[in-house]
Parts: sequence; C-alpha cells; structure tokens
Amino acid sequence: MRILQVTNIISHHQLPLARCLASAPGDDNFRFAVTDPPMVERVKMGWDAEELESWLLSAGENETHRVEFEHWWDDADVVIAGYRNVSRIADRVRRGKLTFYMSERWWKPPIGIARLLHPRFAWMAYRFCRLAQSPLFHYLPMGRYAETDMRRITSFQGRMWDWGYFTDVHNPLPSYRDRDKRLRVIWAGRMLALKRVDTLVQAFSILMQQNPKARLTLIGDGPCRHELERLVQKLKLTGNVDIHSSMPVAQVRNQMRQAHVYVLPSNGYEGWGAVLNEAMSEGCAIVASEAAGAAKTMIRHGENGLLFAPGDYRRLGDMLVQLSRNESERLRLAEAGQKTISEYWSPNIAAERFLAVSDALLSKGVIPNYPTGPMSLLGQ
Repeated sequence: MRILQVTNIISHHQLPLARCLASAPGDDNFRFAVTDPPMVERVKMGWDAEELESWLLSAGENETHRVEFEHWWDDADVVIAGYRNVSRIADRVRRGKLTFYMSERWWKPPIGIARLLHPRFAWMAYRFCRLAQSPLFHYLPMGRYAETDMRRITSFQGRMWDWGYFTDVHNPLPSYRDRDKRLRVIWAGRMLALKRVDTLVQAFSILMQQNPKARLTLIGDGPCRHELERLVQKLKLTGNVDIHSSMPVAQVRNQMRQAHVYVLPSNGYEGWGAVLNEAMSEGCAIVASEAAGAAKTMIRHGENGLLFAPGDYRRLGDMLVQLSRNESERLRLAEAGQKTISEYWSPNIAAERFLAVSDALLSKGVIPNYPTGPMSLLGQ
C-alpha cells in the first residue's frame, strides 16, 4: 500500500503520525508533502522538521519535490488530503482512487456558516458536497466540532471517521506523582485572542486567594502578550506568574512534566489544540474549555479531565481551587488523561487503525469496528 499525506504547512503535531505511517509500509511506500513554506513564527515554536526525513517532500519550495508530489498524488493507493483543493481531489476520485479529506471545523465562530454567503465559498461547498457522494471519498474530522460542522452540509453517508492530532508519547510515560508540592498551573501556545489566556489569569487570581503559594507558568509570544502582562500586574499576581517566550517543543514538554495542572481556555476558534495531547501524556491534570476541539473529543468531564464554558473564569477558578485542595482527585485525573492518550490517541494506534481500515477498503474486506477513538465510524 502506497500512502501520500498532504498538508499546506508542516507541523510538529503532524509528524509523529507521519513517522508511524511511514514505518508500517516502509519509507518507500509513504510520502508526506508540504505545499507551502512554514510561517516564521511557527518555526520558532518548533513547527518545522528539524531533521529531513527521506519521505518528506517540500513541494512548495523544491521543484524536484513538487514533481515527485504530483506523481504520488496520481499513483498513491491512499491519499490523506489535509488541504481543501476540491478540483484536485475530485480528479483523483474520478480516477477511482481512495481519498481521505482531513480538516478542522469549517464553521468556526464568530462567522460560522455565514461564510456560505460569499459566492466563491458557496460554490466550493456545493462542489464539495457533490464530491462527498462518492464511495471513494472519506472524511477525517479533526474533532467532534469538525464532524458537526460538516454534517450541516453533507453526511458522507457512513464515511466519516473519528480523527484528530496525535503527538509523541513517551515510553515509559512520565510519573505524575513525584512533583513539587506547590501547585503549578501551566499554559503554552501563541498568545492570540482566541486562546483566551486572560480567562486563565483571572481564574488564577481566584486560586491565589485560597492558595497563595500556587504558581502559574505561561509560555509563548503573540499580539496579546503585553495585554496579559498588564493584566497580571493589575491583579497583583506578578510574584506568582512566570511568563516565558516561545521555546522548542521539548522544553515546553519538560515544563509540563513539572506542572500539576494544564489549562486550555480557548474559544471555539481553536479547531483542535494539540497541546492538550502533550499535556495529558506528560501527566498533567486537564482543565479545558468545552469549546476547543480536542477537549470536546477526548475529555469526559469528571473522568479524565474537567470542562468549563469558554470565558467563565469564575468556574475555572473554582475548578483550580478544587484540584488544589484535593490531591487524590488531581492525581486520578492525571492518570486517566495519560491512559486516554496512550490507549486511544497515540500516533501508533491512529496509524495502525488507519492502515487497517484503508486495507479493508482497498481489498473490499471486513472493515474493523473500533468502538471509540481514531477511526471509529461516526454517526452509527
């Protein structure tokens, strides 16, 4: 089986799965094509391939790679298309080639489905819906919100499979028990308005009233950084809040390994939030906004994490106080979060399941029935 995965920009959140897909059929039977050069800001955050893989094609920067990408697009048995080029996908499907389209949610707030009012977008959506009738075209929604958004225009008729991002998982998993006794809360990412880090800072001020020794670590840069720094000063939290500039992924994960609680406060514009996968695998108890794709998909409130409405800093503050007071509860959530990643949402499991389903589709064999997690059939 020859597999091609295509994306517009490279991401360290995509490479772990790609490595697993490459190792199963072998490097000669897998290619990962990137159609655009990486953004400078994201390269600083580790959104780049530090080592060139033999199967990595920089199709947007290298003419030789572009030509090879074209050949693979035409000839691969399976394509995972992480970009929305309807014409190219339609041409491949017309030639009888199995193709999976992978995306985050289409109708992100605040604009939502009103995007269809734009004639160009409406025409693209119409063509896409016609294409979605083909039994050779399948959908990998990056989270349950992506699934819901897609169902507003087409159902894919039983060809929609649970999917997401899959980050590296250490073996063995880090211990979530042997950490400093002083509660440490952490967040990392690009400091954008959609990330709602202000919600976390306000919630932390509530925690400080009950636990004045607690610490908050914020890692990242972006247009909202100065505003957040001013908020920290206004709430008189300077002595308990550490703000660091963006750092390589390995360093961020080391910081997570020393923390007790990871908070993802993003609003609904956060299509997934792969940092949540990383924090769960590093042994942090998770408190997340229910509007983020990763939280909606992987977190079951009270079982492997806690969920709150985006922007509700009072509720978030109460949850942080709860975890500060109840160490056994915090440890239980940390353990359950690790198991969620290692047993369901690891790149190894996702690759194994994807290959099994693809093989069954190509051979017209019996399709595996996964009750939950990646490649479980949605809408059944």
